[in-house]
Amino acid sequence: MKDNGWGKEPFDLRLTALRLVRKLPAILLITALGTILLGGGYYLKNVTFRQRTYVATATFLVDYVNDNWFEENAFISDYTWNEWMKTDEFQGYVLRHLQGAAPSRKLDDALSASVAYDLRIVTISSASGNPEEANRLNDAVRKAMTEDFAGGIRDVASVRETDANEAAESLKTVKPVRAAVLAAVVSCFAGTVFFLLKELVFEQIWLPASLTNRYGLKSVGVYGTDACEENLAHFFRGTKKAAVCPVGEDLDCAGIAKALGKGKSGNSVEWTAVPSPTLAPEVAGTLRGMDGILLVVRAGEDVKRLEMTLDFLTGQDCEVTAALLWEEDAWLLRNYYRWNFRK
Repeated sequence: MKDNGWGKEPFDLRLTALRLVRKLPAILLITALGTILLGGGYYLKNVTFRQRTYVATATFLVDYVNDNWFEENAFISDYTWNEWMKTDEFQGYVLRHLQGAAPSRKLDDALSASVAYDLRIVTISSASGNPEEANRLNDAVRKAMTEDFAGGIRDVASVRETDANEAAESLKTVKPVRAAVLAAVVSCFAGTVFFLLKELVFEQIWLPASLTNRYGLKSVGVYGTDACEENLAHFFRGTKKAAVCPVGEDLDCAGIAKALGKGKSGNSVEWTAVPSPTLAPEVAGTLRGMDGILLVVRAGEDVKRLEMTLDFLTGQDCEVTAALLWEEDAWLLRNYYRWNFRK
């Protein structure tokens, strides 16, 4: 098998782009399915089957022993207060003041704090799936802060409650349209990348020129064009018996041979259909007895199968006279060469 620069040819961007356009319906289908699955899943999770959460809040003004202490210790933040509330000491204060049943969730998850621009103002939120429980937690936090917490921190002089709010449902910001658009973009990108990788990894033969550029075969072009008839007559001039040898195992070579017999070359060449060498290796003897061999390659054929066939024929001293691209993609060829190959 001739190499003829195989592997050194430049990347064919035009062919790849046209093949991608051919796959556009499949990419759009993937985009639609991805939008429905991802966007719909987001909607179901955050709207239809969302877990309701109720939050009660209490705001406190913290007076420090040293009026400048909170300014000198500017590291105080939401994180600082949240860490304080996770201590066993603080949670013990809350549980001691909690009325009724124990909370359904851990206090680490139920309590959170936020600090305003003024570091002395702290808001503590009590969350629960039950509004009554959220209110009970909030009441316990209010007592723990005003009665116990001030005495537990040496730098805090006092804690005064400034505001309190009953439990209300926490409405999470849900943006289903934005989620659907994002899902569509991600799905479209994933589908495009998938088909690009498929084109690059599983290489196929789509152009008559690839048979010449990659393997050094004389290409007669595609069947049904004037150029193909002239090439067949020229390449098989003086040939009495020629074999129509398929690369794939499911090509109707008998029908192809019959069609070729009706063309210009049919007046001087007796076309004989033979099975694919990959299906019937014993056909090599028949091929060696022929005056010429026309290798028929279906458009979209995997290059590995073509290479395997050529390797076998080379090893059996069966010289391929020319190759024919069969069942070509007329739209792709027309746009690739910007010329209609059909009559």
